[in-house]
Amino acid sequence: MAPWRTWLAVVGAVACLLCAGLATAQPYSEWVHYRRLDLETPWGPQRVLVTLPRLGGHREHPPGERYPLVVALHGRGEAQQGPERGYLGWATRYGLPDHFGAMMRGRLYASDYRGYVRQAHLDAVNESLRAQPFRGVMVVTPYIPDVGRDGVGSARIREIGDWIAGPLLASVRERFDGAARTREGTAIDGISLGGRVALTVGFAHPEVFGAVGGMQPAIRGDEEALAARALEAAEASPQRIRLLSSEEDPFLRATRTLSEQLRERRVPHRLTVVPGPHDYSFNRGPAGLEMLYFYDRALAREPLPE
Repeated sequence: MAPWRTWLAVVGAVACLLCAGLATAQPYSEWVHYRRLDLETPWGPQRVLVTLPRLGGHREHPPGERYPLVVALHGRGEAQQGPERGYLGWATRYGLPDHFGAMMRGRLYASDYRGYVRQAHLDAVNESLRAQPFRGVMVVTPYIPDVGRDGVGSARIREIGDWIAGPLLASVRERFDGAARTREGTAIDGISLGGRVALTVGFAHPEVFGAVGGMQPAIRGDEEALAARALEAAEASPQRIRLLSSEEDPFLRATRTLSEQLRERRVPHRLTVVPGPHDYSFNRGPAGLEMLYFYDRALAREPLPE
């Protein structure tokens, strides 16, 4: 890509963040680059933010390899903001740049988790980071409408899933040479409403997503249906599945029930329960950190000839 086009992309992303009018907007980060894509969707034009580690020399990928690709979906609050602002949730409301910074620093502290972490878990993560430092992932954050009242098999959620698994990923890969091309290098995850949608879409597209997750997923009443879909996906192409909840999460019981349903069906997965509420402080703490930590290890690294 020509340098002036890269510069325009950066300026566009920064301008977009500023125009969002959010008090928490972070138009610049020493840890990440922002890139914005303008795409057509089944529900109209929208913007997509791509966040990737800041490297020297305006590089958009490490030497000789592509970044694993993580589609991260926002919660209901951002869905209600609409497409002009909702897609910025991870960058401006959830503190994703700070999560990148903490991971790239190589050592996490309880303050990075906003205090929502047990010492044993923190020690285990830091020991893992010492043995295998964070290498980075590319995070794609589109807008999704509020489909909280739609069933997991609804036409609207299928439409969203088909767009994410098809045109969205195709556009990201066309724009970024350094974005993963394979299912083994591609994941989908999300928080609350986004967690429910991510699990539904991920299990519907095992040919696209090698890993699937949900953080505090708003899945009450959907446990059995999601477990059945996870089994179908596992029989087609096994996936790495993770669930993250917290002690004060109103969806903790449903998340544990889903985990039990998955175990009954012998679908491998990881359930992590940490301290904390279901609110933005959790999003700014465990949510982004655990997402980056998991997928940095779970997803494949693809070679990219220089």
